[in-house]
Amino acid sequence: ERSPDLCVAMDVEVVSHLLKPFKVYPGRFYVLAVLALLAIQQNVAWMTFGTIPDESYKHFGLSDDDITLLAAYGPIVFIVLIIPAMWFLDRFGLNFTVIISAWVLAIGSTIRCFVPDGHSWWIILFHIGHIMIAFVGLAIMMCPPRLSSVWFPPKQRAFATAVTTLAESMGITIAFLALPYITKKYSIHTMLYIQAEMSICVAVLATIYFPPKPSTPPSPTADQERVPFLKSMKLLLTNVPFLFLAISGGISTGSNMGFSSVLPIILNPTSGFTNNVGISSWSQFFHSNAWLGAISAFVGVIGGQLAGIIADRFQRKLKLLLIILLGISTAFGLYFSLAVYGYISGSAVNIFMGLCLQYFFTFATTPLYYEAAVEVTYPVPEGSSAGILATLSNIGALMFQVVAFMHIFSNAHPEKARAMVWAFSSLGALSWLFLAFYREQYKRLDLDDEKEKQVDQWKEVNQ
Repeated sequence: ERSPDLCVAMDVEVVSHLLKPFKVYPGRFYVLAVLALLAIQQNVAWMTFGTIPDESYKHFGLSDDDITLLAAYGPIVFIVLIIPAMWFLDRFGLNFTVIISAWVLAIGSTIRCFVPDGHSWWIILFHIGHIMIAFVGLAIMMCPPRLSSVWFPPKQRAFATAVTTLAESMGITIAFLALPYITKKYSIHTMLYIQAEMSICVAVLATIYFPPKPSTPPSPTADQERVPFLKSMKLLLTNVPFLFLAISGGISTGSNMGFSSVLPIILNPTSGFTNNVGISSWSQFFHSNAWLGAISAFVGVIGGQLAGIIADRFQRKLKLLLIILLGISTAFGLYFSLAVYGYISGSAVNIFMGLCLQYFFTFATTPLYYEAAVEVTYPVPEGSSAGILATLSNIGALMFQVVAFMHIFSNAHPEKARAMVWAFSSLGALSWLFLAFYREQYKRLDLDDEKEKQVDQWKEVNQ
């Protein structure tokens, strides 16, 4: 039995700190939805002209290089501004970062509406708008694990992270299907107006309600002080397990992000594929790059959500889950590559299913990488660990876009682009190798569990 003195000591220490009530609020789903909507709309805006290249040239004179550059602003801005952005999130908090980002997206989307038809200098507004849109990508990649930590209890954190990180893929799905449809049915200007209106709506929703944190934390670690920014950078760059994890995640997600930019060149009209959204048969569906891009992104969202739910049930098995998912993803990447080159059946259905399944398992790893990064680096701010992980992903994506911009391959030489499928599948194996060297740790979860155990002990002694 515990002595009275120990009970008193525990009373002073535990009651004042450990026995703080922990509570979850329905409002957590509202702030989660706002950040998810911001991620969706940012990706729709970022993908705009890449989904309608012919109409973009017809109305505004945007060349393939122009469209590639507008898309490349995403990873370029991210890589250039990630350090000040991590400081900004650490200094001003989650709500101010999200609200400011939402209005930047609204302004960036709106100024694109003022560009008239014709090949004129007005297209500079597209570049300004897309730089602003790219800026918002910083928030939607840094904030998900921070929001899940501040607003959600431990057994819902992976799910919450999955919702917001995979909202980006949902935005890509919507862009592939909705933008060509609206442009064809109405006009390219109407499509830009609708995007501006949707962006303004998201900004208004964020402004109406997005508190910095709930009045009562959902877990012991939710309101714990994080280490200062400069110290957190040093801790991150000297944390070997985190570096292995971040490199693995950066290679895996970055290669998938970048590979989508060369997919229409690999699966080009000479091989029977088109960029048409309108279809009248299953054959046209399986031969459509637009539908392939949309469906692969959508199944990635489903895979990520399922992985998030599973991870919440098996909280200390993140490395095992990552190894299994990444191994299966790599296998389907190889399957896709073999189908493209005809070593196995190169039918459109085989290629379509191979890539979709590869995306399903790859994007299932995304929320797990973010949650594992937060666990192994705690008490470093969640936005900082997520920022480093996302930076490596953007570097991987940018490499594919630089290759495309340098015309190393083109529609005139699709065989060079086809060779990229081997890089695509090989990078999956390399990512798996780095993951094997990652030594998992659960510092945040350990602290949550330890404080809950101390509370239970205090209650038992004082009953």
